[in-house]
Amino acid sequence: MNNPLIKFVYLVWFLPVFVCLTVILGLTCFLVSLFSIRAARFISNSVWGHAALDPAGIRLVTIGRENLPRTRGGYIIFANHTSMADIPAVALSTGRPLTWVAKAALGRIPFFGWALTRVHMLVDRGGGAESARKMVTEAETRLRQDEILSIFPEGTRNTTAAPLLPFKKGAFILAKHTGAPIVPLAIKNAGRLWPAGSLWPRPGTIRIKIGPPLYPEPREKLGDITLRAQNALEEMLVDDSW
Repeated sequence: MNNPLIKFVYLVWFLPVFVCLTVILGLTCFLVSLFSIRAARFISNSVWGHAALDPAGIRLVTIGRENLPRTRGGYIIFANHTSMADIPAVALSTGRPLTWVAKAALGRIPFFGWALTRVHMLVDRGGGAESARKMVTEAETRLRQDEILSIFPEGTRNTTAAPLLPFKKGAFILAKHTGAPIVPLAIKNAGRLWPAGSLWPRPGTIRIKIGPPLYPEPREKLGDITLRAQNALEEMLVDDSW
């Protein structure tokens, strides 16, 4: 999309549609959450996911969905993060009602933030030990309720040439304390189609691979499980066979 005229037409088409649908669905999600959190989660994941990607001409190809745990109890999905498109892509590729683990500051965004606060799990990343304790307590409750937590352990979008940034330990603290399985999800091509800082995405295909779940071992150190998870996801990203 190098032609300035095409860029302008696409921007005029996409941004109003995306912003309007996000506002409408954010408000709808908030209202629906007063009656059904599960239904609100479906709106915030599946409906908004299509609203974000379909007008942009972005399609998904997903493999490995059979690796998602089917046993009773919640689990944690972790993915690489290069693009705004990662959020709807993860939601649509899993086909599950995900609970997003996001920074608390996002809850202050009108409409979108209201829905996040009601439906998902917001974390104060700068809150120290007390905040970490509350995060673990809330996560344990949600996992016991069979919720699926989704997180980007890099903490921010990766704009480097490296497959992954160093992982933050939040997701793996949760896995270690709860014993919940953690599922790697690799996203390819999202950073090219919707680069960080860009106002408009490009049409194209995002490829997603869901890997086998990893299970915390009884005496495994936090650093070890974090490294094991990062290595598993990196191997998927550098694999050119899919």
